[in-house]
Amino acid sequence: MTHTPPRYKKFDFGTVYGDGGHVLASTPKEKKFFTPDEVEAIRQQAYTQGELSAMARAQAAQAQAVQALADAAGHGLEALNSVLMSHKAECVELALVCAQKIAAQALELFPEAPVKAALEALGEEISGAPRLIITASSPDANLQKAAREAAALTGFQGAIQFREAGGRHVGAFEIQWPEGRAAYDPDRITEALRAALKEVLLAEMAHSQHPAHTPATREAS
Repeated sequence: MTHTPPRYKKFDFGTVYGDGGHVLASTPKEKKFFTPDEVEAIRQQAYTQGELSAMARAQAAQAQAVQALADAAGHGLEALNSVLMSHKAECVELALVCAQKIAAQALELFPEAPVKAALEALGEEISGAPRLIITASSPDANLQKAAREAAALTGFQGAIQFREAGGRHVGAFEIQWPEGRAAYDPDRITEALRAALKEVLLAEMAHSQHPAHTPATREAS
């Protein structure tokens, strides 16, 4: 069994002198005694460092709390926005259904009104035409009379031919003349209006989910 010889620490004189007494190297001595002023200065320095460290931790905790609140508010706003958009969509659909009911009732009472309004609006476009062909679901005597009167008010002096088209919606019609054509279908108008309103709601939803300006996040230093 071998024994490892003990290692002894080499004695260090601390200061090495060269020729002529010049100091070549010096080992700094550990200070063991402090004056009351030095003790107070060290205490103040330690207190200041501890206070700064505590403030930094408090600011970091505050920043985390603010971020957590912002995240929670963001999720809450997203859920609220989803409910709001759903409510808007339901309101739009309800408004369309009500409008359909009102329009259907009005057309039952005044089926000739859309044809009359269209002829008055066409005005100069049909005033010089030699003939008109009006197709409707039920071109009865009242509709024919209203159409002739409206056409005459535009200056139209040609012939008007009426055609019946079964299966059309009440109030739907088509007016043809040599240079053009005009048509009205309540069902198609309702569907076009529904599609347009749906696009508006989708655009509004996309805009609310991706706002143009996002507030900057403040970080604790």
